[in-house]
Amino acid sequence: MAGTPPNNKKLQSIKVEDIDIALQMLKRYLNPQDIAPLLAALETLRTDPKNEAHQQQVLDAFSGLGPMQGAALTYAPYLNIFASDDPFGD
Repeated sequence: MAGTPPNNKKLQSIKVEDIDIALQMLKRYLNPQDIAPLLAALETLRTDPKNEAHQQQVLDAFSGLGPMQGAALTYAPYLNIFASDDPFGD
């Protein structure tokens, strides 16, 4: 299920350096196989951080993590910008 894009203003502040740090932390502390779609989406976003399609890929991959979202946010709190403004999906 695809997530709803969060506040567009938050997504305009995406920086390659922040994506790099998030990738490093996720790869170091989580099993890359468990979060492979998220890692791939972040790698793609890294090539063009302002691309809305790439941002949506990250959002969808993050949403697809289910219970692993908490672990991803623990080690890469930067991903919070991709978290929905509506935690209940209303």
